[in-house]
Amino acid sequence: MSKKYSKESLVNAVKSTLDSKSAAKHYNVPASTIRRHRREPSLNVRLGRPSYLSNLQECYFVGLLQLLPEFGFQVTCEVALKLAKDYFKSLGISNTPGRKWLFSFVVRHGDGVKWKRQQKLERIREISFTEEMRSNWFALLENVMIKHT
Repeated sequence: MSKKYSKESLVNAVKSTLDSKSAAKHYNVPASTIRRHRREPSLNVRLGRPSYLSNLQECYFVGLLQLLPEFGFQVTCEVALKLAKDYFKSLGISNTPGRKWLFSFVVRHGDGVKWKRQQKLERIREISFTEEMRSNWFALLENVMIKHT
């Protein structure tokens, strides 16, 4: 079900002195949403489903992605999803992030990370990229993640 109210309406409904039913009719915001935000004032007034990561965890993940170019790695969709999957697992989050999650993440934090579109490898680079190089890369990445935790 899509939302039919703006963020401003939600904020006004939560701050109003009306009871939740009256505020729901007046501001076109569901009464249950108003009650939940009044009951837990620490909730962010944002629309949609709750995100998997908190703001602090997302900032940490952005910092991790910002470190990659310093070590000579480009931030591509596949790399970001692999790192996100490992990060979710380390936090005990059972959901696996997908492209839709990554797209939303990029919308929220796109200016903080230099994203690179993946290109096909040249033939010589493709041949020289071995399993040993790949495993060394992920070992280095794991060490960086451990170092900055």
